[in-house]
Amino acid sequence: MFRLRNFLYISEQLLDDYLSVIDGYSYEEEHRTERKSSSKQGEANVGIPALSGKGAASGSNETEIQKSVKLTQAAKFQRIYEFLEKNDLKYYELMNESEWDKITREDFIEVLVNIRFSKMKELVQTIGQLETLANAFQPFIEQTLIDADAQKKIDSFKGLEAINKGNEIACVLSFENTKEFQMVAYLDEQYFRVEQDNFVGSFYALCKIQRKISQGEKIELGEIFEGIKNMPINRTQRRKMPKNLNNPAEIKDVVKGPAAVVIPVAIYR
Repeated sequence: MFRLRNFLYISEQLLDDYLSVIDGYSYEEEHRTERKSSSKQGEANVGIPALSGKGAASGSNETEIQKSVKLTQAAKFQRIYEFLEKNDLKYYELMNESEWDKITREDFIEVLVNIRFSKMKELVQTIGQLETLANAFQPFIEQTLIDADAQKKIDSFKGLEAINKGNEIACVLSFENTKEFQMVAYLDEQYFRVEQDNFVGSFYALCKIQRKISQGEKIELGEIFEGIKNMPINRTQRRKMPKNLNNPAEIKDVVKGPAAVVIPVAIYR
């Protein structure tokens, strides 16, 4: 189905990967040939013995124009979307247990969902906005809005952002009618079309199911110490490490099953 879309996020790498499978190659431009024809009519003198007069003369010209047309990301997406539609693309605005059970790993689904970013991302972003606001007002008031202790805490949270810099941003996609069946997605910062503040309200998302999280299982978003926990160290080194390597309570963000981890192709209105 042809639709006009306003993209907030679109993964260029996935578009190229999927198109190369569908078409057998990837390309950035199309070469098109357009032909235009025109005709001219005029008068011609007719001379025959014992007969004279005027008649009509006509002729036509054909012009060929060759164009190199850039294939946009939106056009690539439409090509993939049409292919998926022909191969049973599933669409969901609401979700229940019966429909959820039909969804399997590797399925492509289009969903209408609300989107929130991980608590750590939202907290760090809010703190940065408050610091900017406080610094803007500081010249106009005598009282210090951010004291030394508060500044240390702000710098600590900025350090958390620095640790996560360059990593994918975790977000949660939720259906409007239920708190269950949430989907965790990881967005690559380079493919954002708008600032994250614009992700307010409901959006369409085209996703691929990477794995499902069963009832009783859970997944933690933005776990800071995950890399440290998985380091190959000996027992002596492990005993010296802090016992609690979990995220602080302020940014602890857990999604419980039934849920899923999805690979987002695009988010749009």
